[in-house]
Amino acid sequence: MTNIILKYTIREEQVLREFLLANNISRKTLTRIKFDSDGSIKVNGREENVRYLLKINDIIEITLPSENFSEVVRFIDKPIDIVYEDPYFLIVNKEINLPSIPSRNLEDESLLERVNYYFKKKKINTIPHIVTRLDKNTSGLVLIAKHRHVHALFSNMEIDKYYTALVNGKVKNNEIIEAPIRRVSSSIIEREVGEGGEFAKTEYWLEEYISDKDISVVKLKLYTGRTHQIRVHMKYRGYSLLGDGLYGGDMRLIPRQSLHCSNLAFIHPITDEMINVRVDLPNDMTNVIINK
Repeated sequence: MTNIILKYTIREEQVLREFLLANNISRKTLTRIKFDSDGSIKVNGREENVRYLLKINDIIEITLPSENFSEVVRFIDKPIDIVYEDPYFLIVNKEINLPSIPSRNLEDESLLERVNYYFKKKKINTIPHIVTRLDKNTSGLVLIAKHRHVHALFSNMEIDKYYTALVNGKVKNNEIIEAPIRRVSSSIIEREVGEGGEFAKTEYWLEEYISDKDISVVKLKLYTGRTHQIRVHMKYRGYSLLGDGLYGGDMRLIPRQSLHCSNLAFIHPITDEMINVRVDLPNDMTNVIINK
């Protein structure tokens, strides 16, 4: 079995405890490393205590403790489209009609349960943690951490999430929507813009206008992560997504909301590299654009 190992090269002299806190190794994580049998903190290959004075070019290796699946977890042997993977996380291109996480309906499979099987098959000694979740019928990129610590690192980072949507009519070239979103009082699912809702911010750009179909291809960026945010904000501006029956979208050309997470960009939480992953539109959205 393979544990997750965080590796760092020291750039300045400092006490190990200070380095760990500066790199968001929480006291809770330190406690688990100390008391779990398969966790460790090594400097140049030797275990050291947190009072150790680090020197320039020292190599720190932090072996994160293993994580165990609960007894009720399902492992589903179905394909997952991995577009990026390293020792700390993976990015998957989720298909439509697939929930990100398990639902109460046991007949529904989920992306997470497929990733569970992948972890078990690859002998990854942890459990997957979904960082960016998509609605069941929204396709595209989903970021999945390989350890709760990596998940916690992402929670303190900015992740740029870009989507592509199809709407009727010609939208403005660029607009920022700042409008609070609340639950519709008569529904447990539907949301709306209204007073008392949570702050929500979306930006969009017109990428292409298909005049013979009166359809706009729109690029969007989420600055907040409210439920159904893009769908609600675009309806609010009078541009419901094609196929989005819940929010008044035209159902004639596509049977699901035409929304696809096409791009994720962020600074790697361990290596500080820029990660910028893109995927093409799925066939159902492409067919709406190109078919005459």
